[in-house]
Amino acid sequence: MSIIDSKTGKIKKDYSIEQLIEKAREMRAYNMIAITAAGSGHTGGTLSIMDIAAALYLKKIRHDPENPTWEDRDRVFWSVGHKAPALYLALAEAGYFPLDDTVKLRKLWSGFEGHPNRLKLPGIELSSGSLGQGLGVAIGCALNAKLEQKDYRVYTILGDGELDEGSVWEAMMCASHYKLANLTAMVDRNDLQIDGPTEEVMRLEPLVDKWQAFGWHTIEIDGHDMSQILSALDEAEKVKGQPTVIIAHTLKGKGVSFAEGVVAYHGIAPKDGRSGKESLDRALKDIGDPQFTQEKVDHLLKIASDYQKEVDQKIEDSLPKFSRNYCWNSSPSLQVQMDATRNGFGRAIEELGKDEKVVALGADITSSIRMDKFYASHPERKNRFFEIGIAEANMTLVASGLAKEGKIPFIGSYGVFITGRNWDQLRTTVCYNNYNVKIADAHAGISVGADGATHQALEDISNLYYLPNLHITVPADSIETEKATKAVTYIQGPAVIRYAREATPLVTTSDTPYQFGLANVIRYRTKKKNFMEAFQTKLSSDYTSEGEDLTLIACGPMVAEAMRAAYILKEEYGLEVRILNIHTIKPIDKKAILKAAEDTNLIISIEEHQVGGFGNIIAGVIAQNKKYSTPLLMDMIGVEDRFGESGSPWELTKVFGLTAEHIAKRAKGLYERKNSKVR
Repeated sequence: MSIIDSKTGKIKKDYSIEQLIEKAREMRAYNMIAITAAGSGHTGGTLSIMDIAAALYLKKIRHDPENPTWEDRDRVFWSVGHKAPALYLALAEAGYFPLDDTVKLRKLWSGFEGHPNRLKLPGIELSSGSLGQGLGVAIGCALNAKLEQKDYRVYTILGDGELDEGSVWEAMMCASHYKLANLTAMVDRNDLQIDGPTEEVMRLEPLVDKWQAFGWHTIEIDGHDMSQILSALDEAEKVKGQPTVIIAHTLKGKGVSFAEGVVAYHGIAPKDGRSGKESLDRALKDIGDPQFTQEKVDHLLKIASDYQKEVDQKIEDSLPKFSRNYCWNSSPSLQVQMDATRNGFGRAIEELGKDEKVVALGADITSSIRMDKFYASHPERKNRFFEIGIAEANMTLVASGLAKEGKIPFIGSYGVFITGRNWDQLRTTVCYNNYNVKIADAHAGISVGADGATHQALEDISNLYYLPNLHITVPADSIETEKATKAVTYIQGPAVIRYAREATPLVTTSDTPYQFGLANVIRYRTKKKNFMEAFQTKLSSDYTSEGEDLTLIACGPMVAEAMRAAYILKEEYGLEVRILNIHTIKPIDKKAILKAAEDTNLIISIEEHQVGGFGNIIAGVIAQNKKYSTPLLMDMIGVEDRFGESGSPWELTKVFGLTAEHIAKRAKGLYERKNSKVR
């Protein structure tokens, strides 16, 4: 069975093997157009899984696009969430939504997020993206079918690199223990993950023997042979008393010559854009679907661009308005240079590698977070770099063992994974033992943009702050990130460096004063061509009050926005603003915070984080220590109790109300309240 009428049980549409092959070809073409229009996405894995996606949704599983929540439907859980475009295309081909809409991939509010969100589109069973979780969810669903005596089947799609996660092996054991014959796992065995071949990153073979040892019925197939895919799925239905795994040998980037078997195309769009050797035009030529004429491709790309224009206008209309445009680089006095904050970590770890005690551990995104700089220019350091793979919990424990023996280990990954997935290991093993482990909390906040909610760390500050012995730094830009990384390296005990992914304004220099544990006080002085030069920065211990009207307290990328807000408030309303750059959150500079509260009586905390994570720390410092000889007004600006979503980092900054314009508007309102006659 496949696409059926849930009311009558009649098959709505059936496909022959030849038709499925053509549909997979069409899906590959749409996939490349969507990824090109988005400017980002996972080319390699979406192409390797496409034949399996077509077979499942157009031929094998029992489902009804007109009734997506039909109780008796078969379920498919995409544990490997970054291959979402293949899922979207399979659902579109099945009739859940128009096929042409899929070219809005990774665009704000489109629903076609970088990783699937079940609350945004019909037919998605699981919001996923944090690897290693889908199989466990599928087991729960399969157990429910047994409890309720339902005959629906459950499928989950896994990547081979994903098998590094210990949670997968726990789930494998569980499924076998409960003899879940109604469960089929499908492994996209394309042999590559971000950091290289799977067998070099973290050896998986003998993979079949391992699944069998856990009690699974195993089938190996060519994952691009439609007949073998369908035969394997049929075989799985007949197995009694144990779950089945289909290990599908595939080629990463299948069908696109420049992406086939190329590690670099794990997570990028065609390098040359529309035309060139590694371009959309080249990809479509390789795929060879004759319906994709230049006119059709132009039409699809226009759908994407027109949608983006609508989004841009909606965002622009929502921004607070002032007498002129205060955006970065919009006028001679707002000129800044941009640099990815992660580059500062890369420069620091490269230099720190000179110390034989410093070692580094990789979690399959070493280049992205710049951990690879540890050895990139110094191959001799490779013997002090340990690739752990996609296994954050194990990485944390391995680092603890190294720290116990006197090494200074650095671990790192996306912030949401390296501080969230392994929080127990950080708490109990690293912090409780006070091991000297350094954590690169990379790609934090909304800086991962189009990857969406699963990859946006918006809870890590509050999750980490209350762990005893842990030092936390949230630097403002790449230069401060370099300083902070070096500083925490030689502070005894565990430490976290929280830094962004994308380019942010440079608001410090090598000469800007910096001392771990002390806030910087920043004051706007006068217009300068170089925005940064319009400000003066001092250590909080060296600063004397100037009778400012209010204080903005910020950390990380929000420091730059606070500076721009101070500029707006001065130019528009003549207000003087004290800015506190709390680059060290733990230990926090209590004296600087209390002094600001007493001097200005008006505090606004600003964070690229769930509101209150940073703000409540500031409020706690004041509430515990302020004598209240003067009144105080306080507000908090941050992400308002919601998950992130796909969109560019700057779009999300505006949508979440984190821009200088939003800050200035809130500050002006609070200032007026402070000075009103009615209290």
